[in-house]
Amino acid sequence: MDYHGFESLFPEVDEKATVKQVKSFFEHTIPKMERYAHQNIIDIKSPVISDMPKGGQHGNSSEETIVKHLYAQQVLERTVQALGHCTDMSQKIIKRLYFSYNKPYDYQLMNDLGYGENRYYFYKNKAFLEFADAYYLDDLHIFKPDGKNKSQNHRRNTAE
Repeated sequence: MDYHGFESLFPEVDEKATVKQVKSFFEHTIPKMERYAHQNIIDIKSPVISDMPKGGQHGNSSEETIVKHLYAQQVLERTVQALGHCTDMSQKIIKRLYFSYNKPYDYQLMNDLGYGENRYYFYKNKAFLEFADAYYLDDLHIFKPDGKNKSQNHRRNTAE
């Protein structure tokens, strides 16, 4: 595959915007999915892969509730699965910040890891970018505009 083909499959990622998107996913989407699924992500050890469709369905409110519940479970399972495909350092940072009962502040985790501020935020941002690459239920990447359409960012589906 030539470079041009690679670019069309993997457009250039806006790293700053993607980090922000992943942070929002962990801080807002995951807690919401935990409530819908009636399950804490910390308790998920081994994800079960299902063929549950992610598209919306029409029906009565009971069916909608069940679909939301199943989708929320799938988001949590895929999150755990994606995290398993990140480097050890990225897993450590994300798990400590978002998937532990005693969630530390950044400065606490920075001190625990023995990193200065710049190095810590480098690894934290790297962890978010790795997670965006590994999570495939919805695309958490924000893409830089291409030469043809500079007025808008390209963004694929996101869970929220």
